[in-house]
Amino acid sequence: LIIIFCLIHPNKATMKVLLLFIAISSSLLCAAVSAFATNHSRRHRQLSLSSVFGSDGAAKKESASSMMMTSSLADEYAIRTQSDRPNELCWDFIPINNFAEKQNNAGVGTLALKALDSCGHHMAQQERDTMITHSLQCEWSKSSANVWSINVGRTTKETDDGNDFPRELDCVLSRIMVQYALSKITTTNPDSEEEAQKGDGTILLHVTLPLPEGLGCQQISLSHENYDDCVRHLFTPLNSEYAQMELVDMVNNNGDVLGLLPRPYVHTFNILHRGIGMIVTNKSIFDTNSNNTGGKSSTPDVYVHQRTSTKRVFPSLYDMFVGGVSTSGEDATWTAAREVAEELGLKRALRVLEQGGGNTSLDNPLSNELFQCTICTSYNRCVVSMFAYTCDTSSETIKWQEEEVAWGGWVPYDVVEVAGKLSIDRLKEKGVWPGTGEDDSEDERVMKDESEAEMKELKSKYNIDEQQEQPWESWDFVPDGLLVWVAWLKWVEGNADIL
Repeated sequence: LIIIFCLIHPNKATMKVLLLFIAISSSLLCAAVSAFATNHSRRHRQLSLSSVFGSDGAAKKESASSMMMTSSLADEYAIRTQSDRPNELCWDFIPINNFAEKQNNAGVGTLALKALDSCGHHMAQQERDTMITHSLQCEWSKSSANVWSINVGRTTKETDDGNDFPRELDCVLSRIMVQYALSKITTTNPDSEEEAQKGDGTILLHVTLPLPEGLGCQQISLSHENYDDCVRHLFTPLNSEYAQMELVDMVNNNGDVLGLLPRPYVHTFNILHRGIGMIVTNKSIFDTNSNNTGGKSSTPDVYVHQRTSTKRVFPSLYDMFVGGVSTSGEDATWTAAREVAEELGLKRALRVLEQGGGNTSLDNPLSNELFQCTICTSYNRCVVSMFAYTCDTSSETIKWQEEEVAWGGWVPYDVVEVAGKLSIDRLKEKGVWPGTGEDDSEDERVMKDESEAEMKELKSKYNIDEQQEQPWESWDFVPDGLLVWVAWLKWVEGNADIL
């Protein structure tokens, strides 16, 4: 209206009013644009941290209530993670062997899973408190404008066996706890955000935490763009070489991220982490077309491979799955597509994802995530996301690395079932099966003589000579793969339209 009035009545006075109006409007517009840009920049800076912990500072997919008490595994301990107060986090450690008397003939994996479950949920507080042998406490407070202090302390109870809590494990896990404190400081304290906006967007942190000898203080300048660098900086005093290696996620019993750490520590201390498993077949597992006898059409063949004799872990053993560890922040679907491309040279799923297609794309041979299971052995503890890959043998060729794989081939699904049963039986006979020791479920109740007779029938069915160069009945599979196989069979049993 002001502009229209000035144009209708043009004179010096109205021109001055018009110029003043334009100046004020321009100032307001610039202020609005600046505010939008600042807010957008702040959200962008939070991207790296939020991709790990979520915008509320809690681990991804995790509600505030579930963060109050969860559990995880590291070394010989189950860990209860608890946050009762806004600026405090406590991790209590219970030796896994304390749960041995609660399980009959439990393998090392079943025992670890029992400890994980009990620490997180199904255990009386008083009983749990009496079993704690070690604790780490992390506290954080504001020292001054945009400067925070984070302190990690340790408490150890004397034990009857006189074993000390591993000092290096203290050092590693305390740095996971610090990351939780960082997430809370940077995402749930509006004062810090406002002060960061006024300054250069950096929060200064004074961190006191365990070192191989005594306590040490690290000073960290944290901005949201360099979160991975911040994590590496935390681990550098422990091992500068490890600190520059691939980062992976330590997770809790729900599969939620607790923090990042260099991959070698996952193997050194058998820390619970994320990974994938994948069955590769030559026809879809979801094909339920009936045959002439009224039943389902023939089941697919499964790609089975044998590890080379030079492999450091499980040389010459067989595996019916492709598997791998997810890097920090990597979606499980991408892990699956990457691993099958690296291990077997099947790159169709990876190309679909790189071109913007998802799991629902008709061109994608990779399924959606089918289910999750947690497997534990004496060397590997992993929350596994399971997938299926349908290989088009008319257009795809499997190519594996000679230093990794000694042999690979398509094997009938029912043969893999029986060969897996016999392999589990042999591990049970040797007393090294990491799963349940007793034959107390349909999936695990395997009578060796019946399985061997079944295998003979299968050899006759598929016209296999008894002098087979690689007899199916003697195949020994990787134990953690067998644990996933047991979970797979249970999942198939619960889905009538599968296989």
